[in-house]
Amino acid sequence: MKKMKKQVKYGFMVFALSLGLQLTVNAQDMEFGIKAGVLYNMPGYGNNAVSNTDSKFGVQAGVFARTAEKLYMQGELTFTTFKSAYTLQQKNYDPTFYQLNVPIQVGYKIVETDQMNLRASLGPQVNYNLKKNNATNSINFKTFTYDGVVNIGTDINRFMIDLRYNHSLSKTSKELDSRNRMIGLSVGYKF
Repeated sequence: MKKMKKQVKYGFMVFALSLGLQLTVNAQDMEFGIKAGVLYNMPGYGNNAVSNTDSKFGVQAGVFARTAEKLYMQGELTFTTFKSAYTLQQKNYDPTFYQLNVPIQVGYKIVETDQMNLRASLGPQVNYNLKKNNATNSINFKTFTYDGVVNIGTDINRFMIDLRYNHSLSKTSKELDSRNRMIGLSVGYKF
């Protein structure tokens, strides 16, 4: 059953990435840009032995490409760093994560004028940990994890502001029964 769940997750991710690439290739007008911002990590732990959990701030920076239609696709490559803090078996852990994130979102421009638009989007995100972190004395956090992303944003001329919520679809550590939840605020510029 676990193997089937993994295959379904991987299949979904490949499908979403393929769909995103197909729509991107077919789009006549593309918008490209850069973005940077802050995020707030609120990890959750299902393991009752984990205590003294602490939410932490982090930062993110990256690039994006977006189709210019009212119903749009947006792909990103983002570098993110954040901390997590918890106690397990009377030992304190304070790992710092360095990740590459690849979200693929389907969005809709709710309001669209010449000067601004208001948009909402959602989709999957793949996370890759660039550095190994200990979850316990003998186990590392997973290298690959998957999130669901919900975003609301606005574009004012070439500038953009986004508010995003990420929720782990996969556990970051099986032993800790942990999942990340993040709220991010970013600003960007379209070329």
